[in-house]
Amino acid sequence: MIFRELESTPLRIQDWGVTDYNCAFERQAQLVQSQLDGQGEDTLVFVEHPATVTLGRRATQRDLQIPEEAFGGHDIALHKINRGGLATAHELGQLVVYPVIKLKTKDVRFFAEKFLNCVVLLLEDYGIEGYLKDGEPGVWVEGRKICSFGIALKKWVSSHGIALNLNNQLKTFDVIVPCGRPDEIVTSLSSELQRSVDMAEAKSRFIQHFCLAFDYYKK
Repeated sequence: MIFRELESTPLRIQDWGVTDYNCAFERQAQLVQSQLDGQGEDTLVFVEHPATVTLGRRATQRDLQIPEEAFGGHDIALHKINRGGLATAHELGQLVVYPVIKLKTKDVRFFAEKFLNCVVLLLEDYGIEGYLKDGEPGVWVEGRKICSFGIALKKWVSSHGIALNLNNQLKTFDVIVPCGRPDEIVTSLSSELQRSVDMAEAKSRFIQHFCLAFDYYKK
């Protein structure tokens, strides 16, 4: 164990609890800048957002089920952001994970697949078989999407990440077109299990999978 820690990289864990999306976005940007300035640490952030829809760089009005100006009336925040991907929905009870790290292997696809496989392993812990689709960001369970994925890179420092549906009610997904596909069905781990999932336990399990996959140890 001591030998492994000496060979690995320390990973700082931050849990921001329930945080407004704009606030979390700004805090991520600060962490990225600290990394670029040589003063930061590789950090894994956990957070939950109130009902929010984010639009990635390729998203358009076609990825929304309602006009942009109507979001306020549904008590859903709408943000256009700098990650890849299309429209993503966030809700309370969702496991959102943002790794702000310097990529050890400068290969975006390699990073994405390893990161998403951590989700697959987490689902396996609960007896659920998840899988990836070639060329499509996310994780699926029996044809239903359970996890969204989108990252941004700045000089090989990552931000944004995954949104895994854990205990959220999925209502916010009604106002978007998931993956740009009107027929896409979304699900959650609690729906698949027919019971709620302990968020703290899920976070702990995810940290273990992430550290093993990317050769970190929890600081």
